[in-house]
Amino acid sequence: MDKIHLPKEIYERLDLKENEEIEIVDLAADSFTIRKINARKSDKAPKWFIIPTIISAFIFIIFAFVLKHPHVIALSGNESLATAVITIANAIGMLTFISAYFSRRKEFYKQMTKRSYWRTFATVTLSVLLIVILASMGLFWFLGQIFYGVSFGLFTSTLIFTIFSGIINYVMIFVVDTFSINMMVTMLLVVSIGGFVSSMATNGNQYWWQRNFSLLGTQASRSSWQFNLTLIVSAALFAALIDYIFVSLRQKAGSHYRQNILQVLLTLCAISIALVGLIPNDPGWMHIAHDIVAQLIVLFMAISILGIRWFLPNADPNLYRMSYFIVGLILISYVLWHPIHYLTLTAFEILSFSLSFAWLLLLVNTLINMLWNTKKIYKVSLNSIGEKSEK
Repeated sequence: MDKIHLPKEIYERLDLKENEEIEIVDLAADSFTIRKINARKSDKAPKWFIIPTIISAFIFIIFAFVLKHPHVIALSGNESLATAVITIANAIGMLTFISAYFSRRKEFYKQMTKRSYWRTFATVTLSVLLIVILASMGLFWFLGQIFYGVSFGLFTSTLIFTIFSGIINYVMIFVVDTFSINMMVTMLLVVSIGGFVSSMATNGNQYWWQRNFSLLGTQASRSSWQFNLTLIVSAALFAALIDYIFVSLRQKAGSHYRQNILQVLLTLCAISIALVGLIPNDPGWMHIAHDIVAQLIVLFMAISILGIRWFLPNADPNLYRMSYFIVGLILISYVLWHPIHYLTLTAFEILSFSLSFAWLLLLVNTLINMLWNTKKIYKVSLNSIGEKSEK
């Protein structure tokens, strides 16, 4: 077998032992990836999703008899196949996710610190739960519109339920097997955008946009819990993501007070977003508290964006340019709303939220590049065939 000589720092980074095997993957014309072979690591999803799927199927059958629906079960409704998937299948799926995520904690300690793992445990779990619930609700709402009023016998219902439960459990284990910092960013995107769009579609008032964005979280909206939960989980996920990144930055480059201040500002922003979800814009003291917390979000975001060059002096220059460009767009949209009255309040809120969210994603991407996409240059030497045979 051919041998490859690696620099000591890469040897230590991959946690290699003498004569241990590595593999070269993603081989292209001008690049490749070196990866440690882990004989103990395997794709657990194809094997382990079957057990929780069988358990959930038995629970479904038991509930069918307890609720006195042993013969006919509707596709949608209160006591239906959709309700069973959203509650039973997702509950078993979350237990599967928690078990798999916990069992691989020692492997995750290599990606993140032990403290970061436990800090993000509850947030990641809640985020995954919200994603699967929103996906299940959206899917069965769509199926209910296409197959309106359809019902199935117990055998067919159990078969359909088992298929959905199997998919959920497989996805849960697959997510754990492929979990990374980039997946946390994707989860933040899915939770935020999916939750808000779903709240807009199911709030029960087609003219909600004539008032303001916060109406979706008030008593006037049927989906207020969904909107507020989206804010809370998104805030928790963002706070965990920021904590994860900045802890890793301190491990790599040491502690810098400017970065610490930026972390505090972003964490306070996340807390304020969560408080907006906890305190809906209902009449009375809640309206005043909601407005104060919303203004705090603007304050923390403004300081973070305008001071980004001071907080991160060695960041990519594109971050500075895009930050000031986004500030300019927000100011233009504000002028179009308040003095000119071209934009409605809802339009201004959605525009400013979208631009601020885009900036946060840009910042996270920049920080990730600072952490993991660093470049090192090495000189290459090629052993001749004679030298290789001598060794």
